[in-house]
Amino acid sequence: MKKILLLSLMLLGCTSSPGVIPIGDDTYNIMISGQSGFVGVGGMKADAYVAAQNYCKKQNKSLKEVSFNSSSGFGKFPEVELKFKCVQ
Repeated sequence: MKKILLLSLMLLGCTSSPGVIPIGDDTYNIMISGQSGFVGVGGMKADAYVAAQNYCKKQNKSLKEVSFNSSSGFGKFPEVELKFKCVQ
């Protein structure tokens, strides 16, 4: 049981993101990449939305999604990309 718990905790830290990046007029991008094939896209998607919401909340604004893309599959590390705006 301890081995399963340890493995689960190790896999949770297997993503990377450069953070929120401005890409235009009040438009931002966040990309999260899995560092192994064992990371689920669902959790990465949730992480991207939480990061975007927190970013907009710091500006006293709300999140408006512009686009969302994800990729995964056999032989690929999963990635999610969220483009968003912070609006009043």
